[in-house]
Amino acid sequence: MKKLVLDLDETLLYSTLEPVLPESVQLVAAGSTFYTTLRPGAKAFLEEMSRKFECYIWSTGQQVYLESVWNYIDVPGYTLWGREYCRKIETQSGAEPYEKPLRQITEDLSEIVIVDNSPAMFAKCPLNGILSRTWRGDMNDTELTHLRYYLDWLNTQESMQRDHQSWRLETLCLRSK
Repeated sequence: MKKLVLDLDETLLYSTLEPVLPESVQLVAAGSTFYTTLRPGAKAFLEEMSRKFECYIWSTGQQVYLESVWNYIDVPGYTLWGREYCRKIETQSGAEPYEKPLRQITEDLSEIVIVDNSPAMFAKCPLNGILSRTWRGDMNDTELTHLRYYLDWLNTQESMQRDHQSWRLETLCLRSK
């Protein structure tokens, strides 16, 4: 079965320390309160993907945060990987972003794809990365609907490795058939 890695924050949901959207729900992790809003269509998207792929949620957030959010989402069939599975990388700007090394999941990169809003997360395996638009609360967003069509098509391909830069345009072509 092919593998799908999904980023959590600003790809599937948006979390803040203050309630900024009416749809936000209050959650607690390690005694800290925060507010989370799911991206439109997130739960249905996650449910459908869990039937088609071996699925992972990978976050640069702490594991306790990830588990709190996932308990709220409550979609079975996902393996949760928090910050301890990420690798810190030095950048020229001096910042220390994280990388999500897909080889921790499988050596066969032809059978795995990662969806993330940060290209740095898949910089070392760009043919496995699908760049998602950063989401911070636009309740009219349709990114996951388009992504579902693209992943359905990609799942039928021999290899999941390819240049995914034009995935939105390709999705429009697929949907017009």
